[in-house]
Amino acid sequence: MKRPAFATHQTGLTLVELLVAMTLVATLTAGGLATYIRVTAAWRLQAADQRRHERGQYVFGTLEPELQMAGYFGATRPAPVLSAATVPPSVRSCGTDLITRLDRPVEKLSSLPAGCVARGVLLAGSDVLVVRRLSARVGAPRPGRAQWLIPVGAARNGALRWDGQIPADYAAAEVRDLIVRIYYVARSADGDARTPALRVKSLTEVAGVPAFVDTEVMPGVEALAVELLPQASPRSVHIALRVRADAADTDAAETGRALPLARQFTLRNALPWPT
Repeated sequence: MKRPAFATHQTGLTLVELLVAMTLVATLTAGGLATYIRVTAAWRLQAADQRRHERGQYVFGTLEPELQMAGYFGATRPAPVLSAATVPPSVRSCGTDLITRLDRPVEKLSSLPAGCVARGVLLAGSDVLVVRRLSARVGAPRPGRAQWLIPVGAARNGALRWDGQIPADYAAAEVRDLIVRIYYVARSADGDARTPALRVKSLTEVAGVPAFVDTEVMPGVEALAVELLPQASPRSVHIALRVRADAADTDAAETGRALPLARQFTLRNALPWPT
């Protein structure tokens, strides 16, 4: 018996249908891949900004206690200008005013003497922040360290000593270290010549000799802007940073991208200073 013609016909995809299906699959795949690439790029950029933000917050966290304590001199107040002769030669390279103007709790500078920071090191265009205060803790006399003597009852003005010796009329005085810190932006970070960094010079002593010790605060800080509010007798300080990636930040797609950050700090010890 002969089979009907329709019984020998096989159903399936035609070439046109197959091509259409492949085109749809390719389109969906390309769209999904493009979306994945955009999402990944946005995530990488957000992660890089987060790392920059963390760098900036570390800097703000470092500056906050310094600025809140700026101008602290216990129950005493230094004279408007101490004699330059009281500054040892070993710490005069940054200028005697940095130490003698103890009446200024904070100060904004546009530059520093070449003897303090070499011209090739200091990054032009960024401000320099100077903070002056006493240590929160009472210490012991120490040769070579700048120390402030606070007499009992503050019957006399405080006195600055460098030799670790206590005069007889200050025998019962409190001894606190004088803290002077200079924050500035350097052209290169430690071990990374292509990345700028925020650095600080701290007044201390080395082997019994007064000295400024220079250390790195945070790499990637390429700009520091300081605004004293008000400028004549500041009661707060506005700090603006611009932070970028360093050589270790290999995940940053845009290494030149900088994140601006700003914060305002109140000076807790901002009192009417003598002029």
